[in-house]
Amino acid sequence: MSALFGLLLAAANPGPVPDPTRPDYYTAASGVAAGPLMLDSTLSGGPVPLAILNGRLLRQGEKIGPYQLMIVGSGWVILRNGAKTLRLVIGGSTPAGGEK
Repeated sequence: MSALFGLLLAAANPGPVPDPTRPDYYTAASGVAAGPLMLDSTLSGGPVPLAILNGRLLRQGEKIGPYQLMIVGSGWVILRNGAKTLRLVIGGSTPAGGEK
């Protein structure tokens, strides 16, 4: 219940929001994606679609590394970097329409 409240509060608050599933002792080096992108979770039913990628909570339209989060679905997201489009699913990733 408190995790859901945190996600709803994140949608209303434009400031940075910590990942509620990340341990308290964890600190990320930076906002840049290091290594492959992994989709941890999605919340697509609310007024502001949210996704957790590489442990970082993102709203639709925000960037992680060179990629912008374009679409958040139930268990999947679409990311774009220029002409390159990626479709990530929870537990893995696949190109959307072919990697360009």
